[in-house]
Amino acid sequence: MSGTGILFPKDFNLKTLLLHTATGVIDLKFIMSELSYQEDLFNNVVSGYVMVAESSGYGEFLSLTGSEFLEISFSKGGNVDAQITKIARVYKIEHRKLTENMYTESYCLQFCSEELVLSEQYKISKSYKNMTIDAMISDICTGESGIKTLGISKSKLNITGTYGLYSFIVPTLKPFDAINWLSTYALSNQYSGADMVFYENNHGFNFNSLQYLMGGDGVVYGKYRYDPKNLTSLTKSNMQERMYNVSAYEILNSFDTLNGVNTGTYANRLLSVDLVTRTTKTTDFDYSKYFTDAQTLNNFPIINNYTNRNGDMLNETSAACMKLAFTNFDQNNPANKALSSASVAPTIMPNINAETYIPYRTAQIPLANYTRVRISVAGDPTVTVGKQIEFNLPSNSPNYKGPNLFYSGIYLVTAVRHLITQTEYKTVMEITKDSVPNQYMDNAENSTIWNTLTSQ
Repeated sequence: MSGTGILFPKDFNLKTLLLHTATGVIDLKFIMSELSYQEDLFNNVVSGYVMVAESSGYGEFLSLTGSEFLEISFSKGGNVDAQITKIARVYKIEHRKLTENMYTESYCLQFCSEELVLSEQYKISKSYKNMTIDAMISDICTGESGIKTLGISKSKLNITGTYGLYSFIVPTLKPFDAINWLSTYALSNQYSGADMVFYENNHGFNFNSLQYLMGGDGVVYGKYRYDPKNLTSLTKSNMQERMYNVSAYEILNSFDTLNGVNTGTYANRLLSVDLVTRTTKTTDFDYSKYFTDAQTLNNFPIINNYTNRNGDMLNETSAACMKLAFTNFDQNNPANKALSSASVAPTIMPNINAETYIPYRTAQIPLANYTRVRISVAGDPTVTVGKQIEFNLPSNSPNYKGPNLFYSGIYLVTAVRHLITQTEYKTVMEITKDSVPNQYMDNAENSTIWNTLTSQ
């Protein structure tokens, strides 16, 4: 651990690691072997664990039951602006065993935000009429309408607006399940599609569009580079370089054409059926058309002009991923004969916009994770999920010394794990991107060799 200054990139200051129990408060700072604190853009809450090794029988005499709280605070040196502070609920103890000396016991305390435990304890059955989805989610979070729920203060909520009015009945769901269910219907009021996600980071709970995170104010948090060189100088400029030096990386997801076709990432089709008006509608999602209007991290699409032997590109085979939904797309049509001839006029509900949210969300969530990389850097408590970073991966080509043409570029941070031991602090990030910084080469469709290959 380090005190007020930073001499090495992995220095840190673990200020507080207190276990609050029914029988007292125990400082775990000097008996912990590892602290893991994790945020995830596609998970609702912060979670983590503390590995402990002790010979005082805390597990027994503290009467641990799963109702304890863990107070966590750590920073980079003495910088109060670069600090994570969290009071979390300890919900499980596991991997409990004696070490080799038979006197010391080790175990893992799993923790999460208290809101997750509350979400598991209650269910919501409530109707919302002519409301925006962001207003419904805000009500579930704060419980201002009187429902027993999460009780999150508005100061910890960052909820962006959504488009359209909806009338929904939440069908006896747990709060986070209800929020995730409503999120699938939500359309951003700024960007095309249905890519809203609800997540917690160091600043609180957030409900944002993925395109907003990919565009937003356009600020890149940091420029990271994989550089295995041993940097020995401790000058200020060199220290900054070492803070943004990637010590290890792993490409978790790359292109997967079969998966992209089967999941509807490149193209998908929705067949809508309005049971009241007895009409149908077909809606196709075309990645190439979407890319021209969408907010993306980089400038070029993930596919080229490859055309199969039937003359279709990847974005032109919508029937490969078909979905059927019963919707109300035609009920607000005043010229509809089925409604005008009805003896009793049906109640016309607001359009749920299924023709937008189903095709778009089907494609947008996989697109946001199309290229996924895990990188390890020196500990940094200021990096959170939802930030943009630039990752420069050097090319392996002996004839080109610049960054990798396709795996470098702007990425979105979708998961962050802060790992602290007694001697060092590192941050492991999962970063994703939906596009590439350089255009893929088009296929030589006029080439005799190429035409022969594609026609086999």
